[in-house]
Amino acid sequence: MLYLLQPGDESVDGANRRVALIEQTAARLERALLAADPATRHRELAEAFAEDRNLAGWALRAAEFRLGRTINRIEEAADWLCGCLEIELGASLINQEAPSPPSEVEWRLSALAVKLFAYERRLSEFDQRLEHEKLESLKELAYGASHEINNPLANIAARAQTLLVDERDPERQRRLTAIHRQAMRAHEMIADLMLFARPPNLNLVQCELNVVVRGVVDQLRDLASEYNVELVYQSWSEPIHLPADATQLGVALQAVIVNALEAVGDGGNVRVVIQQINREGEQWAEIAVHDDGPGFSEEVRRHMFDPFFSGREAGRGLGFGLSKCWRIVTEHGGQVVVHKRSGGAKINILLPLVPHAVIQS
Repeated sequence: MLYLLQPGDESVDGANRRVALIEQTAARLERALLAADPATRHRELAEAFAEDRNLAGWALRAAEFRLGRTINRIEEAADWLCGCLEIELGASLINQEAPSPPSEVEWRLSALAVKLFAYERRLSEFDQRLEHEKLESLKELAYGASHEINNPLANIAARAQTLLVDERDPERQRRLTAIHRQAMRAHEMIADLMLFARPPNLNLVQCELNVVVRGVVDQLRDLASEYNVELVYQSWSEPIHLPADATQLGVALQAVIVNALEAVGDGGNVRVVIQQINREGEQWAEIAVHDDGPGFSEEVRRHMFDPFFSGREAGRGLGFGLSKCWRIVTEHGGQVVVHKRSGGAKINILLPLVPHAVIQS
């Protein structure tokens, strides 16, 4: 017998989290997995939901859990599941031993889900490794360029300030002030680039993550009010202790939240959710920042953490903020994962509860 395991609190008895799959539903899901185009997949899922109310209920609850918001329409759950069917079935499908052997379709669906899930995971891991190596190369370029540019900038700023001391002509004062201001602005950008390339050594101490994140969110509430954005924080039910540099971790999280606030604009919503998860037997903390802004293209997604990428799309500010976030999180042995979804974006910061080997600069 095949079951779908409902995502959520792992402390709940497994029997209460299982949704049985009848053979007709299993056949629909198999056809959806093998569909050649999204429209066919969506149609198969819609028909499966219409025929099996238990499956529809599972999809609604799974979508709410994964997206971190209320889902009222089954069509919305179908849209979500279409984009992640391989991953969700691979993670949720279980084959419960039964007196009679599984039917042919149950056997095929189980094997297909396992193989596609493994493929999707390997593809995701490859993409993450590729992005990591690219950013590691960029940090070396950033360090060399920043060091060379910083010296002449400092000289320009100092000369402009010196000339201002004895200057009496108002127009020349205005021009010298502009030169000094722009030189200092460039100097601040170089400082951000240097932080990406060579961040200060971590001061790792035991932190309670709920407290750290709540502090960052509280600091940004005034900014959220200025943007007319609702900023919601959902903490984990239990304390999450991990070794971290609370100050630098706060800088990383602030960059992600500010980016989300700038993206959603007037009347938008940003949610910050913490949970503790199990990944291949290891315990991790996950900080998820959801927004309902305009999202971003795949081109922007590929360059999201690139400090040299100057593109801005649909109001989503880039620049050095997310580059710093990536650098700080990876220094903690963690990962930053970006999810594009309908009606916004989601950025996950993953931190190991047991310290991993950090990246050496």
